[in-house]
Amino acid sequence: MDLHARNSGLRDKLVAERDVVLTYALRALLDAGVAGHLAFKGGTCLRKLVFGSSGRFSEDLDFTLDSDRPEDDVLTEIVEVFNGEHHGITFIFDEYYQTDDDTSFGGDVQYRHSWNDAGRFRLQVSLRERPTLAVVSRAMQHQAYFNHLEFERFHVRSLEPIEMIAEKVRAAFQRAKVRDPFEPEVFFTKLRSGVYDWADIQRLVRTSERIEPDEILASVEGHFAAFRQLTELEQRVIADAKSGWNEPLAERLRSEIRELAAREAS
Repeated sequence: MDLHARNSGLRDKLVAERDVVLTYALRALLDAGVAGHLAFKGGTCLRKLVFGSSGRFSEDLDFTLDSDRPEDDVLTEIVEVFNGEHHGITFIFDEYYQTDDDTSFGGDVQYRHSWNDAGRFRLQVSLRERPTLAVVSRAMQHQAYFNHLEFERFHVRSLEPIEMIAEKVRAAFQRAKVRDPFEPEVFFTKLRSGVYDWADIQRLVRTSERIEPDEILASVEGHFAAFRQLTELEQRVIADAKSGWNEPLAERLRSEIRELAAREAS
């Protein structure tokens, strides 16, 4: 762990240390059998399962509940996993929340080990809805410190990367007003007028890498230009959302997305 922190090229070695701890945390969920009821997602997922060491560092664990079991049972097991010791790391998860509308569960997991007795990471489980695309089991991308772990490289169930990105877009759009329906031009206006903590992002990349805000924003605008050409069904779902959630209409859109994904995969 110390070797990875020193070789990471980061300004803050605790960011690299937490990266290793999150691997142990994922393994703890797998060993307890809880990972089979979750779909991993978010920035840490992209780094560990998709981009590997070329991705930016991340500092939390995000999941979507994906289980036929009662959600309270799964959440109780998560709490039990992170109130114990796993391969020399002691986890403590005694303060957590569940939103009043039952859309989210999470909190700060504390941890300690031989050279850090005051670490913590954020854990969140979305209870809002189940994944649209099939959850897949992906191998952890190899990193140098894996050679020193007490366990073999393993697989983690996760959302498809495109669905993770879609969730990020939704979250970014709704951050200001939770119940606003999606409007493409509003999204692009918010993108350009947003206030971003570029220093915080710089903290999560190697010192040899530079953050260029204008280039990043231009790249995002280019990649999401298709938002300006929504299908008729997508426009209907957006228009209907203003008066409430129409589940049959939303399910039609989910089915269309699944069919498109199946065609792309074939």
